[in-house]
Amino acid sequence: MPAPFNALLCAVVAGIGAVLPAGRPADPADQLERSVSGEAAFAHLRAWQRAADGSGGTRATGTPGFEASARYLVQRLQKAGYRVVRQPVPYEDHRVDIERAETSPDGAAVRVLMWRWSPSTPPGGIDAPLVAPTADSSAGCEREDYEATPADGAVVLLPRASCGFATQVRVAAEAGARAVLSYMPTPRPDNIYRNHVYDPVSMTLPIASVTQRWAESAAERTRRSPVRIRLDLRGHRVTGVTENILAETSGGRDDRVVMAGAHLDSVGEAPGINDNGAAAAALLETALRLAPRQHAVRNKVRFAWWGAEELLDVGSEHYIAGLTAAQRRAIALYLNYELIAGPNFGRFVIDGDDSDNADTGSGPGPAGSGAVERVLTGYYRSRGLAVQPRDIAAIGSDHLAFQKAGIPIGGLDGGTWQTKTAEQAALFGGRAGDMFDPCYHQPCDTVRNIHRAELDRNTRAMAWTIGRFAADVDDVIAERDGSS
Repeated sequence: MPAPFNALLCAVVAGIGAVLPAGRPADPADQLERSVSGEAAFAHLRAWQRAADGSGGTRATGTPGFEASARYLVQRLQKAGYRVVRQPVPYEDHRVDIERAETSPDGAAVRVLMWRWSPSTPPGGIDAPLVAPTADSSAGCEREDYEATPADGAVVLLPRASCGFATQVRVAAEAGARAVLSYMPTPRPDNIYRNHVYDPVSMTLPIASVTQRWAESAAERTRRSPVRIRLDLRGHRVTGVTENILAETSGGRDDRVVMAGAHLDSVGEAPGINDNGAAAAALLETALRLAPRQHAVRNKVRFAWWGAEELLDVGSEHYIAGLTAAQRRAIALYLNYELIAGPNFGRFVIDGDDSDNADTGSGPGPAGSGAVERVLTGYYRSRGLAVQPRDIAAIGSDHLAFQKAGIPIGGLDGGTWQTKTAEQAALFGGRAGDMFDPCYHQPCDTVRNIHRAELDRNTRAMAWTIGRFAADVDDVIAERDGSS
């Protein structure tokens, strides 16, 4: 063999060896996994932190923080060569005008967060006794709870209970209460959450949240001596237009679209860096690394960053509603990602076939979802990383819009305000008895709230999964069509 040719061949072989695992051809999923990093994703989070800092600490729908986050995202996608679609999304929201409370006779101010879509108090507010059901009651779930604690004309203080806040408010109203103050018992008693009234028509009493620490102290005070509270809650309906941001590969089959999404907006009380900036940043980094090879994928990949998820999946619902039946059928699967880098993280894969929640689950996802789950679970286990299945309905996010449309779904959630068990701490590490994300929906959900190693692990997992389905969705299609 001539020397020049031999030298060239050696150079080619050496180059191939630098990028290929020994003994097999290049795998697009492995290539994409190796090309991304949590450090690169974290750079996007710094930009979104700056966006929140310039917007009063939030990136919520309708704020400059969301607009700046979207602008940053679009610029980077366009620079990478994607054609970006900025889909307008109309929304309705409940804007708070006044939320304040004060107890007497001490005159102490109380921090309250009016629930979204709560009825308002009368002009001037309510001045009423503050009462709380006894500790051995059902926490306001039963009418009998108010036999020892009369609620007529009072403001009732209630913890979250198994019967749900809607039932608690209905029972309190039947007992004659004028308003409800609620709280979420967690290992972080100073946290406070602005919750959502899911059925405004049936919500007959004004309701607001308080911290667990204040609530438990106030409840104890009411059992020693009378306490009154002046409560003023007022809000009104607003409308606006936000956006979904979508980008897709130039290549790939149009009839086998792989979709992956994460919401871009935060709640109004937080910068939203783990919820859900971390997933949005990992998705952006995956898109940027796929961009140079976007013409070569077998199946088209469509990335989505949703607006108004915190208003109850408004952006994803709007997107699905605008698709024809054929366009929905062309989506082979949808992957959703939430809170993927919390400081006390878990790894919860959507239980697509309901095989792990036979007694308590809400049922399987659309046919094909089980195949999606097996791919995600298989990846993590192959890397020696623990995962747990989680019932579809236990993760309230944008995958629900796709589920309702009959599209196979999957994805990962890192956990929110729930408490990590000893068993889960043994699986994932971290602190048993604490929340998965102590800063969930709190002002402390900043870049300091991110577990950098877990961000790296899940960014690589996301990239591998998207790369795998970009190359092959045959198992999902076979399960979907075999069950249809």
